[in-house]
Amino acid sequence: MSAQEEFLATLLHPDEYGRNFNRVARLTGHNILFLRRKFFSRAGWELVTYPMSECRSISYRADRPVLKMGFGALLIGLTVFIFFMLFVYWDRLEPGTRVPVGLVGLAGLYGIRLLFGARRHRLIFTLANAQKLTWQSLSGDYGYKQGSVDKVIAFARSRGLFKEV
Repeated sequence: MSAQEEFLATLLHPDEYGRNFNRVARLTGHNILFLRRKFFSRAGWELVTYPMSECRSISYRADRPVLKMGFGALLIGLTVFIFFMLFVYWDRLEPGTRVPVGLVGLAGLYGIRLLFGARRHRLIFTLANAQKLTWQSLSGDYGYKQGSVDKVIAFARSRGLFKEV
């Protein structure tokens, strides 16, 4: 990266490289830096540079991770089932039985957070040879990565590359 190159956004920080292979890592005014998995190397990855002149479109989508939402729904269902069974069979419990209702309630609140609060960003960079470079945030990083995503979208709109999905 040259000194006069305009830096736009860091989508992946270097400490996240080990968990996010085959995703866009950084965006500059002239280049897209893509983190590619490299087998048989000490680092396990390499940064590949694609020129921005090869980019034909940049699209953005706010997704909801289905698996996390499904896990949240299962956790809520399990919590409701436990409280229902406690309500129905309360009089049949042995004297001195301890029921950790606070912990079960906390699991229910966590399930509600997973079900209704899971969101993530997804950016798709389409190159001239129809190759697609993608980046998606983790569902817990939605607010944390919002500034970087806004910079990428503003840059794409200024260059006429932004495509609505």
